[in-house]
Amino acid sequence: MLKWFLRLLVLGAFGFGGYVAYDYYRAGLHTRPRMPEGAFSLSFKSGLKAIMVELPDARSTRRYLGYPFEVPFYLEEAWSFCTSPTEEDSAAFKREHPDRPGERLEANCSVEVDGENVKRGFVVTVPKF
Repeated sequence: MLKWFLRLLVLGAFGFGGYVAYDYYRAGLHTRPRMPEGAFSLSFKSGLKAIMVELPDARSTRRYLGYPFEVPFYLEEAWSFCTSPTEEDSAAFKREHPDRPGERLEANCSVEVDGENVKRGFVVTVPKF
């Protein structure tokens, strides 16, 4: 009986380790670049991988949603650096999405390619219930 229990324990440990490795790979954490001090990263199912720079972390009270833009295929897996939106960007977002209560634009994300910033997407937050 002890032999079967140990086998199940070992099998469970391998299963848990496999899940942790799969989740780490799926989130793209193995390709994440070095992050600035105080930054945090988000990886979305939509494909957007964001490093939030100089922004407060509100994950305890708000849920983050990532909206990627159409980019060339070689930039789809790239990590983007996200910063606070300008007043102009916030006003444009409110004009385009007027009927979404509680949603607010948190960051604009871009990737630097050969010295040129390519807009990668934006990150919004909604209240966490």
